[in-house]
Amino acid sequence: MKKILIGAAIFLTAISGNLPSKKYSSITVIGDSIASGYGLSEYVSGNNYSALDSFGNLLGAESEEYENYAVDGRRSDELLAAFSDKNDPLVRSVSDADNVIISIGGNDFLKPMLDAIKMQALTDTDFFLSILEGDISAGNISEYSNGILQSALTAAREVDVDGTIGNIRRITEKISSLNPDTRVILLTVYDPFAGNVLLAAAAEAAEEKLAELNGGIKSLAGGNIFAADIYEVFKGHEAGYTNIARLDIHPSSAGHYKIYETITEILNTPVESRHQVKKRHQSTKRIW
Repeated sequence: MKKILIGAAIFLTAISGNLPSKKYSSITVIGDSIASGYGLSEYVSGNNYSALDSFGNLLGAESEEYENYAVDGRRSDELLAAFSDKNDPLVRSVSDADNVIISIGGNDFLKPMLDAIKMQALTDTDFFLSILEGDISAGNISEYSNGILQSALTAAREVDVDGTIGNIRRITEKISSLNPDTRVILLTVYDPFAGNVLLAAAAEAAEEKLAELNGGIKSLAGGNIFAADIYEVFKGHEAGYTNIARLDIHPSSAGHYKIYETITEILNTPVESRHQVKKRHQSTKRIW
C-alpha cells in the first residue's frame, strides 16, 4: 500500500510537470526500535512509516526509494539471522539499496539494563512510598541510586560485548557480499541514563561497556562502511534527546532529528564504488 501511494503521488506530480528532485537515490534502514520510530507520539506498533519525525522517515522524504525493515526488540544475532533467509524482503532491499543504515546493539545492551532497573524500581516500595509522602532527601536518592547501580552492574556484566561486535561485523560482511558498492552507515549506541539524577548510577555502570561496544562499531569503519557517532552527538543532551524521563530509552523527536542530521553529513560525503576505485587505479598505473 505504501508503494502504491508513493507511486500515485509521483505520477500525479509528474503529469503536472513539477516532479521534485530528491537528494538521495535509495536508502534502506534496518535494525531495532530506534530505527522504527518507537517512542514517538505518532508511532504505530509494526508500522515503521507511521512516525514522520523518525530519522528514517526524515531521510525517506528526501530519497527516491526508501524502505525500513527495522524490528522492535531486535538484537544483533536476530538481525544477522535474517540474512540467512534469501526470501526475507530485507535481503532483497539491502541488495538493491545505494545506502544501508543500521541501528543495532541497543537491545543487546541497553534493554537488559533498563529491564533490571524497572524491576528494581518495582520492588523498592520504600523509595516510592517516600515519594508519595514528599520525603525526597539526598539520603533516600543515594540509597535508591545504590540499588539501581547494583541492578545495572549485574545486567551490564552479563552483556556479551565481543559477541555483539562480532555479529555486527558479520552483518556488514553479509551486506558487502550482497551489494559491494553500497554505503553502510552504522550507528553507535548512546547512553540514555546519563543526565538523569536518579539513574546516574546506571550511566556509570553503562559507560565502560558502551565504550567497548562503540569502539568495536567504529573499528569496523573503512571503505564504504561509516560510523555515525550518535553516542557523541547525544552526550550531554540525553535528557532532551531521549524519553528517559518516563523510563523509555528511545530517542525523542529532537533526538531523531539529531540522528538524521548526523547521517546526512555522511550521505553528503561522496564515496567511490569499487568499480570507480579500480578504474582510477588503472588510469594512474605507470606504463613502462
